[in-house]
Amino acid sequence: MYEDLKADLLAQQLIPMVEYEWATRPAGNHGTFQQDFEVASDDGDDCKGALAMEGSIDLYTHGRAPVIWAGIEAILSRHCGPSWYMNMEVVDEATKLLHREYVFQTEE
Repeated sequence: MYEDLKADLLAQQLIPMVEYEWATRPAGNHGTFQQDFEVASDDGDDCKGALAMEGSIDLYTHGRAPVIWAGIEAILSRHCGPSWYMNMEVVDEATKLLHREYVFQTEE
């Protein structure tokens, strides 16, 4: 579930994280995460049953950060199993930080 993933992301000590966005963006390594939209549901008897949500994690680091990435990937694997992937890796022009995005799915 998303709430368990959220708790682990906030508790990890590898990189400062916040849900949605920073009030003031940190200058150093940092990240954000959020649920983005519903991807599947099992509807029946006039109600919504099982629900899958897609979300994303955005990490901003000074260059390559394999220790941070491995730690975040371990959290994703623990909570999402194989339902996550690294979507992109680009240099953020505004900050010159390396931006890596992960996309994940959770069952609610």
